[in-house]
Amino acid sequence: MALPVALGGVAMAGADALKVAMILPGPITDNDWNSVGYNGLQAAANTLGIEVAFSDNVSDADAERILRDYASRGYGLVFAHSFSFGDAALNVAGDFPKTIFMAGTAKELAPNLGTYSNPDYQGAYLAGMLGAGTSKSKTIGWVGGMPAPNMLANLHAYEAGAKAMTPGAKVLHTFIGSWFDPPKAKEAAIAQVEQGADVLSAQGVGVIDAAIAKNVYVIGAMTDQNHLGPKSVLTSVTWDLGPLVTAVAKAAQDGTWKSQNWSFGIPEGSVKLADFHGLDASVPPDVMKAVQAKFDAIKLGQFEVPLDMSNVQ
Repeated sequence: MALPVALGGVAMAGADALKVAMILPGPITDNDWNSVGYNGLQAAANTLGIEVAFSDNVSDADAERILRDYASRGYGLVFAHSFSFGDAALNVAGDFPKTIFMAGTAKELAPNLGTYSNPDYQGAYLAGMLGAGTSKSKTIGWVGGMPAPNMLANLHAYEAGAKAMTPGAKVLHTFIGSWFDPPKAKEAAIAQVEQGADVLSAQGVGVIDAAIAKNVYVIGAMTDQNHLGPKSVLTSVTWDLGPLVTAVAKAAQDGTWKSQNWSFGIPEGSVKLADFHGLDASVPPDVMKAVQAKFDAIKLGQFEVPLDMSNVQ
């Protein structure tokens, strides 16, 4: 059972001080999706001096109950940090009209329910360019959790970037059917390497372990994951959720919050490529130059990464 855990931050003075909570589907120590959520919440606490709390390892079955508990205890802003918590947030929002809920890529909104997307597909395009340009076999791999819209966008952008860099590149993909199953992710990644992939995209915990075991490169996700495989993690597509959580909380404080899709990507400085930690020596110079040029073009609004959330076989 996931239990609420209090975090830092100084509670604001007054009875109407905003308290912010977040529920997460996995452990906050995963160096991935859940770490990003936790770090974003903590950044907002430090920036705004607000009281925050979180519950991690929350199952889909428990999400509604825990959201309801936070709302009933006076948390004025509650983040449901998972692609699969949208329905639970919608159900609870109707019963707590004065509480603001934010669901990670919700399918349906309400007056007090907004959504936020992870536009890491922008970085995935760069990762595809980098992977295909570095690959000697011209076959690269991608392993993710479930075919949610954000994950599909990531996969399609990864493939588009790969084909833009190397028209004949082959992109293997696997959805493991779980948001957190390291052994299964590792197994899927190893299967891709055995099919010729020599650069992988780690959209789930366990893929980096496979890259280490099979001595291939891997591009990390969410945080700088090089420390998990210093000789294998080429770079990572990072996502800093701090600016978004802070902006949403500030809007909730000053009464300007709107039920909409909040999205902070490369142009806003939230999605980046992490340091290469010396492994850029393995990337052809022309590939590095092309990736940097495309990053700059995205940041300046001169190139828009295609957003494709269509299903795949």
